[in-house]
Amino acid sequence: MRYILFYIVLLLLVQNSSAQNITINGRVLNDSTDTPIVYANVAIKGCPIGVSTNEAGEFNFHVPAKNNSDTLIVSAIGYKSYECVVNEIPQIDSMVIFLKEQIYELQNVIVFPEEQLKKIIRNVTKKIKKNYPKQKYLLNGFYRELVLKDKSYTRLIEAAIDIQKPGINSEIGDLVRINELRKSNSYVEYDWKSKLFNKINGESNQMYRVLATDIITHHDKSYITKHIFTNDFIKNYDFVLENVTMIDSVRIFEIRFFDKKFYGELGGSFNAIENHRISVREDNYAVIKYTFKFQFVKNFDQLKTVNFEDDCFVSHSVYYKEFKGKYYPYLFDYMSLVIAKYADKNTGKGKQYTKATLLVNNILTKRSEYEKIKGKFSSPKDVELYKQDYKYNKEFWDNYNIIQLNPLYKQVKTDIEKEETLEEQFIENGK
Repeated sequence: MRYILFYIVLLLLVQNSSAQNITINGRVLNDSTDTPIVYANVAIKGCPIGVSTNEAGEFNFHVPAKNNSDTLIVSAIGYKSYECVVNEIPQIDSMVIFLKEQIYELQNVIVFPEEQLKKIIRNVTKKIKKNYPKQKYLLNGFYRELVLKDKSYTRLIEAAIDIQKPGINSEIGDLVRINELRKSNSYVEYDWKSKLFNKINGESNQMYRVLATDIITHHDKSYITKHIFTNDFIKNYDFVLENVTMIDSVRIFEIRFFDKKFYGELGGSFNAIENHRISVREDNYAVIKYTFKFQFVKNFDQLKTVNFEDDCFVSHSVYYKEFKGKYYPYLFDYMSLVIAKYADKNTGKGKQYTKATLLVNNILTKRSEYEKIKGKFSSPKDVELYKQDYKYNKEFWDNYNIIQLNPLYKQVKTDIEKEETLEEQFIENGK
């Protein structure tokens, strides 16, 4: 039955959220295992608008009425895409979409000689200017920043933002306009060492750190990534083909690379390695996903105070999707330590870190489509986002027509609602 219905189990809710929009709620699951597909892209085919699934495979998509006759497309790396016309979706309760996994058997692939792998990397570098926009453009996005102490949530910030990006090979940085913001109380713990550190080094707006993980725009603006996608890329990195998968009929090369110095001049005398991974389309050599993990490889006991998921100190991912022949970032996922009260040296308990997610839900490429962001009105980079004050607009959030990437999990509410409800905190902190 699944195959006849194009891998859909119909439990679907389509309702009018206003006179202008249609709301589609649902989940995206693996057809063979029934497990959630995280960060699947849910979009209107051929249009810049879209959302992504969360860690539970859930999505909530507010589709403008003008797109009622257009095609909904759900896609993810390693799966065959699903398509259906928006107005043909049955009006039942909730939608469950099953995507069929596309496994490309590596044993059937001729083992890539080193030169062939380097050829892929050369083509990726060569086609950067063709695959990604050179001109300035604007992204509409939803930003969520959570602070955790061990596994308990201690702060929440959500914002509706505009991001003005300069295009590749530009010296101009990203500018961010915050349209709406709401925040909970903060239960982040600081000690005198962290306060002194922040006073000496200054504050930073975590949102810009998230945006800086866009490897296409920022590859030449960081010491760690300065050789990536340059003529010195192959000279400075070692490459490993880790997997070959597919999106529909296109092969995707999943390549890990790391700086040669780790196994070269330093002779392995390091505690951590900077692991980079890219997913590359075979047909046009576009990078559609980039992941970075600063992972510890030894001395775990000594580093327990800064070691979290996957033995990481920092980890982040950026996903890219195609629109009018160019690829744009549409999802950022970021985790790093917070400079706050230090964890217990003996047990490692008390680690505080940030988990931030930025969903891009619209891409505006024409200058006439958006209002330019002027530098003096951009959210300041040197002021922590939590300390920036914006009036809480309950009506806006009640009718927010752009997807909220992850629902507020019950645990978030339980952890943060120590003294008053989240809504009361939003009101009090947004006066």
